[in-house]
Amino acid sequence: MGACCSCFDAISGGKHSSQNGSSSTEMTARNNSSKGSIPPPSLGLSRAMSAPTIRLQGFTVSGSGLALAKIPIEQDAAYWEWHVDLPGLPRHPDGDDYNDEDRMDSINMDDDNDNNNENDSDPYALKFGVATRKDRHFYKSLENVEEEGDEASSRDDGTVLMRPIANLRHNDVIGVAVQQSDLPMIQFLLNGEPLPECTINRFRGTVYPAVYIPPGAAEAGGDRIDDEGISLTAEFDEDNFREMSPHARFGPLLVSRGLL
Repeated sequence: MGACCSCFDAISGGKHSSQNGSSSTEMTARNNSSKGSIPPPSLGLSRAMSAPTIRLQGFTVSGSGLALAKIPIEQDAAYWEWHVDLPGLPRHPDGDDYNDEDRMDSINMDDDNDNNNENDSDPYALKFGVATRKDRHFYKSLENVEEEGDEASSRDDGTVLMRPIANLRHNDVIGVAVQQSDLPMIQFLLNGEPLPECTINRFRGTVYPAVYIPPGAAEAGGDRIDDEGISLTAEFDEDNFREMSPHARFGPLLVSRGLL
């Protein structure tokens, strides 16, 4: 009286057991490989949602046009920074006649946050803030508007939820703080100092961190410099922030669990 071969193999780990285990392992590996074929969303700048005229290198933006981050703002309060790289226009040391306070006083903003800001005194000022999702169709439509000779408004070019900040210098830091609960609000800071005149008091919908570089950037005195001379680096890592957020509740931008 003896056990059948199949039973013996199963107990002893023989050929039948080995084949089943191998098949199971192969299927598990195949499933894991399939799941890993699409990388999870990560922080960064989106090539697909940015203008064709924008150049992206890692977290650094140059060229001209609108650039958006990959990840929407899902948390109640988020803060991030843009670090300005413009070696030809260094920041003035403390004590000079033209300091940060003077520059903040020179920012010309409309009191009405719903205004399209078409009357800003500096048409070459960089814009910071947020934007809704964009695609190739959006930029093609914008190109058609410009080809027809019409001047695109901030609603047309995607900058309605952004504000211009002029007279930027090398190593300047633009902080953006967004809160969505209670009273939705977008706040701006220049080198850690709040810019209350730039505050956007209401917005709705899914938005992404964004920056806009005009086809020319303005330097002090109003002269245009080539747009290749300026670049901006998006900083979403709290360890690399150079300034403090306006309140402790504003944390670094996080990838939503629903996107993982």
